Parts: sequence; C-alpha cells; structure tokens
Amino acid sequence: MGVAASAETRRVAIVVGNNAGGPSMPPLRFAESDAGKMARVLVELGDVNPDDILLLQGRKAGDVERAIADARDRIAMFKRSPDVRTVLVFFFSGHSDGEAMELGAEKLPYHRLKALLAGSGADVRVSIVDACKSGAGLREKGGKPAEAFVIKLADTLQQTGEAFITSSAADEAALESNEVMGSYFTHNLISGLRGAADASGDKLVTLAEAYKYAYDRTVSATASLTAGAQHPSYDFKLSGQGELVLSSLLKPSSVLVLPDGADRSLVTDVLRDQVVVEAPGSAAQEFAIAPGEYALRLFKNGQGYAGRVKLSEGQKRTIAWGELTPVTSAVVVAAKGGGIEVSQRMDAKEDSAPIGLSLALGLTGRVTEWAPNDSSGLKYQLRLGLDPLSSTFGSFNLFGRPRLGRVRVLGELTLHALGEATAEAARRNEYGLQLRVGYRVALEWWRLRLGLGVEAGGGFVTTSDAGLRAAGVVVAAPRAQLRGRVAGPVWLLVEADFPIVGAPFSTDGQTVFLRPYAFAAASAGLLVTF
Repeated sequence: MGVAASAETRRVAIVVGNNAGGPSMPPLRFAESDAGKMARVLVELGDVNPDDILLLQGRKAGDVERAIADARDRIAMFKRSPDVRTVLVFFFSGHSDGEAMELGAEKLPYHRLKALLAGSGADVRVSIVDACKSGAGLREKGGKPAEAFVIKLADTLQQTGEAFITSSAADEAALESNEVMGSYFTHNLISGLRGAADASGDKLVTLAEAYKYAYDRTVSATASLTAGAQHPSYDFKLSGQGELVLSSLLKPSSVLVLPDGADRSLVTDVLRDQVVVEAPGSAAQEFAIAPGEYALRLFKNGQGYAGRVKLSEGQKRTIAWGELTPVTSAVVVAAKGGGIEVSQRMDAKEDSAPIGLSLALGLTGRVTEWAPNDSSGLKYQLRLGLDPLSSTFGSFNLFGRPRLGRVRVLGELTLHALGEATAEAARRNEYGLQLRVGYRVALEWWRLRLGLGVEAGGGFVTTSDAGLRAAGVVVAAPRAQLRGRVAGPVWLLVEADFPIVGAPFSTDGQTVFLRPYAFAAASAGLLVTF
C-alpha cells in the first residue's frame, strides 16, 4: 500500500453482514449490502488481495468460525517468511443483543469471537462491529430498546496490536438511514476510506483519521434525531512505530473530483443502486472509486443539484457545477415506530420520480361470447409505455411499525400504445391499435412498486374476412402493474388489465355503434427510467 504498507505486509479481511436476527427481531435492510461495500473498499484501496477477503452475507455462526480458521491458516502461511507482517481486519454489520452477534437464529458470543481472533496469529488485528436495532425509517439494530448496544469485546484484552471500534456507546442505539441506504456509521467509515477522511492530504487514510471522521459524521448526522445522537466507541492497543494505514489513495483505479462549495455531496453507484460516498462541505472533494456509472446529488445553500458521470479505468474526472441540474428540495419526516419517535430532514430529496419508458409482450383473450364479427380467441400483444410523471404524496410504515420499511405513495400519469394481432389459418386475421392515457396510484417499497389505476382512449380494429375491414373503437380499462428494480434504472414489470371496448357491431344489416365487449390481458417486459 504505497509508502505505509510495503510488500512485506499481508492483509486478510473477514467481512460479515446479516440482515436477519433472532426470531423476535425484524429484518434489517442494509447490513448485508454494507458488508459488500466494505469488502469492495478493502480490495480497491485497503491493500487486501481479492483472494484474501472472506465475504459472508446472510451466513451462519459456523460459517464465521470457519472463515476465521481459514484466515488463521492464511496468516500462518504468510508468516513462514520472517520479514512478513500480517494484518487481520474483521467487520460485522447486523443484529446484536450486546453479548453476541446474531446471525439469523444463531448467535456467536463476543467472548468466543474474541478468542478466535486472538488465536489468528496476526501481528495487528482490527475489529469493527456495527450492530444496531430496528427502528422507524432510520432502523435501530440489535436487542431491546432499553438495553441498546453493549459491546464487551475489549473488556479483558491485554495483548498489544489490537484495535476495536464499535458503532455506538453502551447505552445507545445505532441507526440505519434509508436515504444513504446503509448504516450511518459504516456509511461514514467507507466514505472516509474513499478519501473524505484524508485530513492530512497525504493520500493515506490512517486508522485514527478514519475513526475520527466516522465519529464526527455519525454524531453530526444523528444529533437532531429524537432517538439521540449516536457516539461510536473505540479501544486501541497498538504499539510500535508509525500509524496503521487502512486505505491508500496513491494509485486509485479512477478518481472523482466534486466541485467546491457544496454543503453536502452524495455519490451513488447506479449499477448496484448503492450510495458509495457522502461528504460534507468541510471534507475533501476528491474520491477514489471504481470505474462505472455514478449518480451525483449535491446540496448548496438549500438547493439540490443532480447529475450522472461515467468513469473509466485510470480516469480522473472533475465535475463542474454547470454539469449539474437543479432539483426540487423536500422535507421527509419519518412516522413514529414503536417506542421511539424519529424524524429526519432529507435536505434535498427529489419529490418526482424519473420518466419511464417500457416495452412489454403479452396476450389478450376475449371473455365475452360475442364480439364484433364474431371474433374470439387469443391475441398477441405489444405494449409501448411512457410514464411521464410520478409525484410523491407521502410515506408511511406498514403495520404501524417499520418492519418492512417505509412505503411511498405516488401518483403516476401513464401513456400507452397497444398493438394486437391474431393469425389463425382456418379463420381470419385481426389487428388492432389503441392509444391510451391514464392515471394510477402506486405504493413503492424498496425495489418494488405496485400501481392500480385506470386508462382510457381509442383506436381501431382491422379484420381480413370478406375483404379488409376496419372499425374505430373506444376503450376504458382498469389496470394493475407490479414492477421490481433489477439494477440501476432497469425494472422488470408485470401488467394486467381488463379493457371494456366499445365498437361497431353489425346484425341483420343494421349497425349498432359502440356495443361493449370485454378482454382479459396480461403482459411482461422491461422499463427503463431516466
């Protein structure tokens, strides 16, 4: 790792995240993704070889013990060379009752974890524990609210060469944030490792710098919450010369430089839909991140600005204010959740969703026994859709307590072009085209959105029996849509509707206009937002 981590230093990391706790614990949303983000930053900037990082997401206690045994074997192999120094990093995000890590229905007591890590043989051991309870919108991880989080890892340790960092004090809860899609503490720690904590400007983030930055930002971000400020804690027992470097910015794969003057900045990995960096205006605005596409949100004097940028390998990209688009500011207040009332200001959260374009294929089947020209049977359907507007009405928690997360209520304008065709060898061909406009109310939770509404419009139907004939139609259709985010702006959608169509109907040489008949239709496809 550059100057501070020579070729004689080998690092091994065990990174554990588990959204599930004991039977009485509601699931967390971000513990496992926090672990994934921590693993990436350790590989990209922390001098950990990809072969020497052990990432466990949603795994059991036995898996963690085996990972520590694997790390011990790797360390023993490295130390066969007498000039090699070894560093072991252990990270956990998940539930805790204060005495043990909760890994689903299983527990790994801290005294057991302490003994396993002490027996690893590493010259330096760094343990980071972010264990919290579940709460309202900003979730609390861990045990009962009155007992909060009590870490006892460092109570009896006497050895040198160890550092223990916890996300909160003994009488406090630790919090997750929906806005940054992660734990406050881990989110700030990772932001610090990517450059925000480099107070000295030497392109090396030390353990002390990383902890100070994560502490200051976590306290600041949670100070206004009625749950009370969250104070990370530490116990360092390190001896020897120099400082322990956790990340190096000397040779990053790519660099993003944000414009000066922002009060706050958020950088989101579009592909993974994860916030990877947050920085206040006082922090450095140059960050080491992996190549990829990123969404930017910057806040300045109460105004929000947004933009996107693509970084290639080895690129240093400087963003100017002129490349960003102003967005509307909004205040989001979390509802009460259990015994703790929590509120938070999202300084400039957009109140409108992006425009969506969709393409879907499906089938249409007549459900009445009669229809124009006695047509019946299945039609193949191609649907092109446009959602030009989504406005947020508000948000609430399911079942009075946010066990399943915050739900947003949106109103969505819809425009659709629907083409249908039937080809039957023994009968006739029939084709149709409809243009519809509609409105639906949607409930959005995490990566899912369920919308219910109605569409109306007109079109025509063409048939090939007894010569080519065409007839105009009008249509009204109750409609349902379920979509789930695949990655970034791409959604998978399933749609269903029940159109009631009015069309010319001929009998005994007389024409009855707009006689109704009904369909049942379903389709599936992809939607892209921008």
